[in-house]
Amino acid sequence: LMGWKGARLLQDNVLWKPPSGKSLLFHQDASYDDWIIPQIMATCWMSLDDTSKETGTLEYVVGSHKWGLSPPSGKFHAPDNYKKELKKFAKKNNKNLETVHVELPAGGVSFHQGYTWHGSGINKSQNDRRALVAHCVPHDAKFHPTNIGGTGRIYKRYKKNDTDELDDSFFPLLWQEN
Repeated sequence: LMGWKGARLLQDNVLWKPPSGKSLLFHQDASYDDWIIPQIMATCWMSLDDTSKETGTLEYVVGSHKWGLSPPSGKFHAPDNYKKELKKFAKKNNKNLETVHVELPAGGVSFHQGYTWHGSGINKSQNDRRALVAHCVPHDAKFHPTNIGGTGRIYKRYKKNDTDELDDSFFPLLWQEN
């Protein structure tokens, strides 16, 4: 999907939004990966339950993957206004906002590029909204040689001395062209 010659798993998540579960800030996944080169990713979002606008499903901003990368900002979990940072970015950069809700059956999958603005609203239904997420990077991605602070403060513990390589035991290779 990304035109890469291979991919490795950078991070995985289990998401559970119960009834009345709070929102998640609109953000770009790749903005949290300033500790790797190249600073890009692809995300696979796998729904474990039927999703809808009412369940607080994933929302995308159409075309936002072409807007460039913005640094992370705002309260990520349960913000008062989950679209605040998105609207601020759009106004500053003269962007029109068109959002779509990812409505999938249980077992459905959605992919998005790391620059895509996305978030999710409150679960207003009586049903759980659960998902598995796999954040992938190119197979040849490396630790940034100087920027392993900031958002990389968690991941620098996986950096081996004397190399910028992402070790397979921490960041497994999912596939490679050869």
